[in-house]
Amino acid sequence: MNQVSLVGRLTRDPELRYTQGGTAYCRFTLAVDRGLNKEKRQEAEANNRPTADFISCQAWGKTAEIISNYVAKGHLFSISGTIQTGRYEKDGQTIYTTDVVVRSFDFIQARGQDSPRQGHDDPGQEQGFYPVDNDDVPF
Repeated sequence: MNQVSLVGRLTRDPELRYTQGGTAYCRFTLAVDRGLNKEKRQEAEANNRPTADFISCQAWGKTAEIISNYVAKGHLFSISGTIQTGRYEKDGQTIYTTDVVVRSFDFIQARGQDSPRQGHDDPGQEQGFYPVDNDDVPF
């Protein structure tokens, strides 16, 4: 099973782009705190060691459009998705990449907001919950 869930802060505003075929996508980096206790955090900072991990993420389609419109640098953001690895050549060197492909997300703090916002799931995923009118219930 390939599934990951993260909560962190965006390191910069996501930038919306489009493929040649017209599909929307955006890339962003999520700074995820390592959850160190106060003592370990102070020790790490004193020794110039990181206290957060910086995770490369990508979103596609409507998910990318919503993220780029409502989330900005520094905002707290929750994502769920899958890990995808890749590679490419640059100056004769093979560069290996690891990204999280976002499938669903929650606005913990959206652009221009100080309060939590609602979440979003990829429209292609079935949720299993359907609204029911009480008049339709047979009991």
